[in-house]
Amino acid sequence: MGASKKEEITIEEGFAKLNELLKKMEDGEVGLEDSFELYKEGVAMVQTLNEKLSEVEGKLVEVEEN
Repeated sequence: MGASKKEEITIEEGFAKLNELLKKMEDGEVGLEDSFELYKEGVAMVQTLNEKLSEVEGKLVEVEEN
């Protein structure tokens, strides 16, 4: 269920979410366990964004070749 939600997110929304996670971790109000969960969520978001950016890059290459 979580993976499909992440795949539906736009690149812009993904970067906004990463910013939000980073701010939460930097504010010093989050405990160690919560920080680890935020970190895992951030890593998953980075992986999702990398996949999306690779797709966009592939489409751009395809357009340039035509």
